[in-house]
Amino acid sequence: MLPGFRSVPFDDAGALRDAVYEDTAAVMIEAIQGESGVYPLAEETLLAAREACDETGALLILDEIQSGMGRTGQPWAYQQTPIRPDLLTSAKALGGGLPVGACVAAEELGDVLEAGDHASTFAGGAVVSAAALAVLDLVDDATLLRRVRELGAGLSEDLLALDGVTEVRGRGLMLGVGLSGGLDAAAVGADLLQRGLIVNVPEPGTLRLLPPLTVDSAQIERAVGLIGESLLSYATV
Repeated sequence: MLPGFRSVPFDDAGALRDAVYEDTAAVMIEAIQGESGVYPLAEETLLAAREACDETGALLILDEIQSGMGRTGQPWAYQQTPIRPDLLTSAKALGGGLPVGACVAAEELGDVLEAGDHASTFAGGAVVSAAALAVLDLVDDATLLRRVRELGAGLSEDLLALDGVTEVRGRGLMLGVGLSGGLDAAAVGADLLQRGLIVNVPEPGTLRLLPPLTVDSAQIERAVGLIGESLLSYATV
């Protein structure tokens, strides 16, 4: 971890509040932790972060690089929670395939940085900036976002019906699939690759699914079928 950051236990509202004091500059958090295996934070923890920042004057920063841009069925994941950040970060999907990153500030913080205060090798490129604006226009579509929520709910339900799946975490099309004890997610992931399905394995007992927002019902049905076949093959070995 970078120096100056203080880590607290996951989803521990009390520990988070105790870690924030008058000299704290900011709290940085993911509403849904992606790289660890798709673990949504409880509303209690998010509210504790917001309240601690309000009491001390610290900024609340949400990392929305993985959970934003419609991934959860809203433009930003925080919109499905009871809090509003002071800053949020975005990248990856924001560029629609082109390299881009952005730090988005609440209006009341908009005059903090002036020209020359912040420098970046890739900042302000005309082509990627135009691409980001185009992607934002595409993602900010009520029909698309509703479809992401509906497809995600159906995918979660179908996955939970499979033998070997103990839980499905996340929102929209950002899902972590918890496997029964004894099932090696890495082995299942490698087997699925051979079957033509790409999944991510962030931890030994979890498959992570991040399908494109353009996925259709037939593709989801095929993916669930392949996962079911793979889990069955390992359960019978």
